[in-house]
Amino acid sequence: MYVARLRYIQSVHEFDGCRNPDWLVHRFFSPLERLKTAWMRPSALSNLRSDPFYYYLIARTIYYDVVFQEAIDRGVRRIIGVGCGSDTRAFRFSDLLQKNAVSVMECDQQESVIAKQRIVRRWDDSDHVDFMSIDLNDGRWPALERTLDNSDRAKTLVIMEGVSPYVDFHCFVQFLALLGRRLASGSLLAYDFKLSEVNDEFGLSNRTERPFRLPWVVEEITSLHQPLGFKLERMELSSNLSIRMLSASSCLATSLFKEDGLLLLVRV
Repeated sequence: MYVARLRYIQSVHEFDGCRNPDWLVHRFFSPLERLKTAWMRPSALSNLRSDPFYYYLIARTIYYDVVFQEAIDRGVRRIIGVGCGSDTRAFRFSDLLQKNAVSVMECDQQESVIAKQRIVRRWDDSDHVDFMSIDLNDGRWPALERTLDNSDRAKTLVIMEGVSPYVDFHCFVQFLALLGRRLASGSLLAYDFKLSEVNDEFGLSNRTERPFRLPWVVEEITSLHQPLGFKLERMELSSNLSIRMLSASSCLATSLFKEDGLLLLVRV
């Protein structure tokens, strides 16, 4: 919930050109937590703003919102969010999704999925969203594979926001391979990743002995994805994304976040 809390703070305390667009994330918090957020001490807020990740998170949220909407314009009729956690796009854009008959499948670890279902079942317009429990570190995902096998081969967008650094390299590549085998031609894959040799300890755990990393080299990124059936359409550094997405100068007053890259790929 750390990222959700940041998004909520950014939606309350930042202004146009720097505000997080996730206006719905407050529903994950109790009235007391909302009150505490509204009356944060200036020193606490200043401390958060001093972390380069804070403003990058705003830019990243805006970026995936745009990817989400553009994918629908390109004819995507199903969206799969992996590691969806407290993400609210399926609900913030419910009118757009239902107007275009786009279904949504949200996937995360079982505990997270159950917790989210318990919260969103009280919301309006949630019938277009299904949930599935998966753990990318399992190395195989039979339920998702069956779903994709039994689908009507609709063009699909798969979004993995802030997910790959917590997944073992081998398992993540296996998951990309599954998507490459099962997604229809013209489907889209959008995800971000930590750059090689930058904060290499991040994401290490008992199940993630080698966290997923990629070098910022077009040839190497292409050589990984092309054999899996994906064509690289766009790549961008997190620092460039922040400059492009955040128009308020105050958002760029701190050091830029330089640890991540973001990819948009097309299933050929």
